[in-house]
Amino acid sequence: MILVTGGTGLVGSHLLFELVSGGRKVRALKREISNTDLVKRLFQWYSPEDGEKLFESIEWAEGDLNDIFSLKDAMQDIRHIYHCAAMVSFMPEDRQMMMKANVEGTANLVNVALDSNIEKFCHCSSVAALGMPQKDNIIHESLVWKTSKKNSWYAISKYGSEREVWRASEEGLPVVIVNPSVVIGPGDPARSSAQLYQSVKNGMKFYTSGVTGFVDARDVASVMVSLTESDIINQRFVLSSEDLSYQELFSLFAYYSGAKPPRYRAGRFLSELAWRLERMRSFITGQKPLLSKETARNANIKRYFKNTKIKEALDIDFRPVREAAENTSLFFRKYPVYLSPDFRMPS
Repeated sequence: MILVTGGTGLVGSHLLFELVSGGRKVRALKREISNTDLVKRLFQWYSPEDGEKLFESIEWAEGDLNDIFSLKDAMQDIRHIYHCAAMVSFMPEDRQMMMKANVEGTANLVNVALDSNIEKFCHCSSVAALGMPQKDNIIHESLVWKTSKKNSWYAISKYGSEREVWRASEEGLPVVIVNPSVVIGPGDPARSSAQLYQSVKNGMKFYTSGVTGFVDARDVASVMVSLTESDIINQRFVLSSEDLSYQELFSLFAYYSGAKPPRYRAGRFLSELAWRLERMRSFITGQKPLLSKETARNANIKRYFKNTKIKEALDIDFRPVREAAENTSLFFRKYPVYLSPDFRMPS
C-alpha cells in the first residue's frame, strides 16, 4: 500500500488520481479539518465515468505530521510514501508555524519511515529550496544553497525539510526528491496557483516584470510515480516545463477565461508601494493581507530553470503551459462555485 501526505492540495490531489487510476492501493493522510470535496470534483473532472468510484477507493486516515502516533498508525503495511504536505505562506506572522509544519513535520515523517522500513520515500519539495542562482539566473539541481536575505522564509522552510530527507537517506531510507517550479492546475483558489487564475478572471489590472518556470500538476504527479517506481534513489530533479513571464501566464488565463488581460506593468516602485499599502489596509481592517513584501519583490525577479536531468532520466515531454492554463480554466468553468467570493475551503 502507498501513503500520501497533503492529498487535498494541488499536487497531492493530482497524485492521488494518478495512483488510484493506475490501480494502486492508496492511503491518504489528512487533518481532521481538511475538506476532500475538491479532490472528489477533480477525480470527476479527469474521469467523468469512474471518478467517483476511484475517489471512494482512497483510504483516508486522520492524522498530523506533528503527531507521531498518528504517523505510526498511518504507516501500517505501507511500502512507498509520497510527501506532498507543506504550508505555503509569505506572511511574517506565519513563519514559526510554517517552519514547524515543513521542517519538524518532515523530520517526524522520515523518522517514523525509518522505523517502519519504508522501501522508498518521494519528497515533493520546491525550486525555492534550491536557493538563489549566483549568475545568469539559471536554476538547476547542482546549485548549492547559500544564506541570503533574498531567500524567502518559505524557501528556508523547504530547504530545511529537504535537509531532513537527505539526513534520512544517510540513515538508510531510499529517497527521491522533486523540485517543481510554479505548479499550474485546478486547485483551491485560496492557496494555490489557481489564485492567480481567479485574480485574472476577476479583472486584475496589473502585471509584474518577473519570469519564472511553470509546470502542469499532472506532469508533476506522473513524474513522482515514475521516479518512485524506478531504481533511481537519492537524487533530486527540477520539474519545469517552460519559463514564462507573469504577463504571458496572465494573458493565457485571460484568454481561456474570457477576461481581459492585465494592461499595466507594476515595476519595482509600484510593487514596493503596493505591499506597504496592503499592510496598512490589513492593519485597519483586521483582514489578512493579500500581498506581502516577499511576494511583491519575488514577482519582479527573473529566474530560468533547466529540466535536462529529468528528461534524460525518464525520457519525458512536459505539457506546454498553455495546456495547463486551459485545463485550469475549463475545470473552473464546470465548477464555478470554487471561484465564488463567498466560498472558502477549510484547510
